[in-house]
Amino acid sequence: MKHLKRFTCMAMAAAMALSLAACGGTPSDAGGSGSEAGSGDQKTIVVGTSNFTEVNILGEIYTELIEANTDYEVEQRFGLSGAAMCFDALEQGSIDMFVEYTGTALLNLLAQPMDTDKDRVWQTVHDLMLEEHGIQTSNPLGYNNTYVMSVKPETAEKYGLTSLSDLIEKSPELRLGCTVEFMDREDCLPLLESKYGTAFQDVKGLDASLRYTAIENDEVDVVDAFATDALLSKLGLTMLEDDLSFFPPYYAVNFVDAELLESDPELAEILSRLDGAIDEATMAAMNAQVDVDGMSAQEVAHQFLVEHGLATE
Repeated sequence: MKHLKRFTCMAMAAAMALSLAACGGTPSDAGGSGSEAGSGDQKTIVVGTSNFTEVNILGEIYTELIEANTDYEVEQRFGLSGAAMCFDALEQGSIDMFVEYTGTALLNLLAQPMDTDKDRVWQTVHDLMLEEHGIQTSNPLGYNNTYVMSVKPETAEKYGLTSLSDLIEKSPELRLGCTVEFMDREDCLPLLESKYGTAFQDVKGLDASLRYTAIENDEVDVVDAFATDALLSKLGLTMLEDDLSFFPPYYAVNFVDAELLESDPELAEILSRLDGAIDEATMAAMNAQVDVDGMSAQEVAHQFLVEHGLATE
């Protein structure tokens, strides 16, 4: 369907261009994403992101990497409402790439059964994205932004918490503050409850940032953090080991229109320079530079690329 939509759009654009030429006009906007755009020869790639700090930083990194090393001009479509909207936009051809996580793609975009083997998850996502959707999946960028149940150090000491197993055992004495998504997703709290008998004293559904305010103010005892959250280190929270391998892997990958990469092997090589380049500590530090220190995502992206020899000052 994606290829049909692209072909239809191209055919319409060509017809419009011929019509304008016959009338003595100039086709001013007949180009599309991943192609020549406008009345000149400038090629355009559209980088999309969903709506949180981490993917905005990664979107800026890819933007500068592309513009610094190719003759493409990058159009940014940031702030899309979640993974599903980014996925739809890529399938429909209104963006050419976006960063998402293997676990999210497996469970939410491809509706596959949960799996906690990181290599098998990546391979399943890679194969289904390419075969069923014409989307190429990059190798992991390096870091795993999975769930990490987190508590204050004094809470960990008081209840003897070092692992997810410990948390489950002590859950009747503890208050959980988590995102509504964590409450509702069948692979998160509902599965903890049904599979392991987890029974928190109280559960509050909170916005992502508010759950950190809640634990800082002792309104909750436990939060559903992500491994690269900036506020984890700022608040000095203790991350509990997932000794049960309960949470699926959430390795960041770049999803790209496969036709675009097939038509431009040089672009594919340039994009691959980010494969394996970002570990959890690096991503968490970049998030903190934006969310805590007040730097812009563009500044942080440029600094990363310079430090890794992928761009010049």
